[in-house]
Amino acid sequence: MSWYRPRNLLVTIFMMALVAGGVVIALPYLVSTDLIRARLIQEISNWTGYTVESRQSPQISLFPVFSASLGDVTIRNPWQSQGAPFMQAERIEVDLSLLSALLGNIEFTETKIVRPRFVIDEPIKSLSQIGESLAKSDGRIGDVVREARAAVETNPAKPDMSAVSSQPFGRVRLEDAMVTFIRPINGAEEQISSISGVFDWPETSGVASFRGTAIWHGEETEVDSSATKALLLLAGGTSPLQMNLSSTPLTLAFNGSANISKDQFFEGTLSLTSPSLRRTLEWSRMATIPGAPIGSFTLDASVSGSATRMKLDGLTAALNDNPVKGVIEVVLDDGKPSVAGTLAFETLDLHSAFSGFMPLPGSAGADAVVDTAFLKQLDLDLRVSAQKATLGPVDLSKVAATAQIRNGRAIFDIGEASAFDGSVAAGFQLADEGDGGALGELRLNGTDVNSAAIASLLGLGKRFELGKGTMSLVLKGPLSRWSTSLASAKGTLSMRFGSGQIRSLDFNGLLSKAKTDRFFSLNEKTDAWLAFDRLEIKANIMDGVAALDTAQIQNKQGTLNFAGIVTLIGRSLALTGDFAVPVAAPAPPEGTPADAPKPEPTFNHTRFFIGGSWDNPFISPIVSQ
Repeated sequence: MSWYRPRNLLVTIFMMALVAGGVVIALPYLVSTDLIRARLIQEISNWTGYTVESRQSPQISLFPVFSASLGDVTIRNPWQSQGAPFMQAERIEVDLSLLSALLGNIEFTETKIVRPRFVIDEPIKSLSQIGESLAKSDGRIGDVVREARAAVETNPAKPDMSAVSSQPFGRVRLEDAMVTFIRPINGAEEQISSISGVFDWPETSGVASFRGTAIWHGEETEVDSSATKALLLLAGGTSPLQMNLSSTPLTLAFNGSANISKDQFFEGTLSLTSPSLRRTLEWSRMATIPGAPIGSFTLDASVSGSATRMKLDGLTAALNDNPVKGVIEVVLDDGKPSVAGTLAFETLDLHSAFSGFMPLPGSAGADAVVDTAFLKQLDLDLRVSAQKATLGPVDLSKVAATAQIRNGRAIFDIGEASAFDGSVAAGFQLADEGDGGALGELRLNGTDVNSAAIASLLGLGKRFELGKGTMSLVLKGPLSRWSTSLASAKGTLSMRFGSGQIRSLDFNGLLSKAKTDRFFSLNEKTDAWLAFDRLEIKANIMDGVAALDTAQIQNKQGTLNFAGIVTLIGRSLALTGDFAVPVAAPAPPEGTPADAPKPEPTFNHTRFFIGGSWDNPFISPIVSQ
């Protein structure tokens, strides 16, 4: 009978194949589409705690896997009767368990949501609301969230999750999703589009992760995130959290823990890398930066905070390859960023740093309109120190400075620094005057500074050398462009220097020619110099013109006084000079009492006119009548 067994086996296999084929053919009739539709809607509602609607019957597919597709799906907050729903999707596709379907149960292992559109009032706040909604919903997800919430309420610091059941959740794929939300900072509507990725949560007691891509403000961003205790996170507890974002403007990595309950907080380590800080700020739309680009930026810090407050401690960063350490705190309580902290630089380019807020003299945008919008978009209170710093052509060391922006006014102060072979203090203020107007104020004070460096800073060339002394400059006026600021500025200038010299000035030749020649240049003899014991200048500045109140040079021969005006824009001169040489008094006659009044001193005067420009002054004698 051995021949019978193979034949019997073949018959058995044939019959099984026939039955299987029949089951496959009859499957759409055996499985109720209404059951699938109801189960899909119920399961989605259990996930979110929201009301789910679909007016279409599901489409069932047998290959390559047994699946169902539900079209035109709407998910709405059950307490929201009007307005845009939380989600509208073109369709939701699920992979089903064939055996469960035949037994009358609907279990699905993977879900794909195609072109969903989510509307959220506020991203961080909504996460808390999702947890609360899940806790109110029916089904296995609602059950485990309620159990977890009870454990959190019993012991918020260290909830006991051993009694919380674990339920299968599965995998959700998003395809071309969009999220619309309202920014908490300024109330502006934002969109994150083209979201495609996988949310994977096999068991509610385990790790939940999302990996995918999205487009925000025109830049594709890769996202890789995971929560080790996702259920605890949804229940109002704290979970380890890891998040990596990668885009062209910014790469970000966070590794720590977070809590998304009403008392939200997070703490951990944060790393940022940006090829251009200005580009990153523009991309994130935290603030409008009208000035020149701020360069590359990297940051590593311990971070802690909440939805409205973040503190960066132990911060190490580099701005344009300038390393910095310090502490920064960012607050969003009043609807705009408020930044405070302390930063210590090894080297700092002040021009590059400040030009990120507004165009500065010497930069490509110096002739652009000074935009004061940043005065209303940001509050700032920084204490800055630097071992070495530069401000244009000026080298500084041991800098202690502050930067403040508040109530429509910006104040940048260098309280103390070494410069010009001495010490300096400087300050600049910019105030928004309304109607697009701005008022600027500049202060510069120097003690024991070198006259050569000061003269070069003031555009007087390299004529002045060796002299050491003090100086003070104050300018104030409307500011729209740097190129026209001096035309309307008012202020004062004072300088007092000790012994030094003025190069390219043949003083003896000047005195001789001032008596005989009608007109000659001071640049005729470049190898000469005038030594002086004291130089003092005081001037009042108005509408781009410096009127000399006091201008005096003293040397061993006599005293040289100047009067007149110097234009700061055209750099021209209109001065009169008077060189007074004391005349030795004759010896008193014999027998003159020792206490007899001494005669008034007399002087020989040489007077002349100085015209032309700062770089090429000309002399013309003034003939006494």
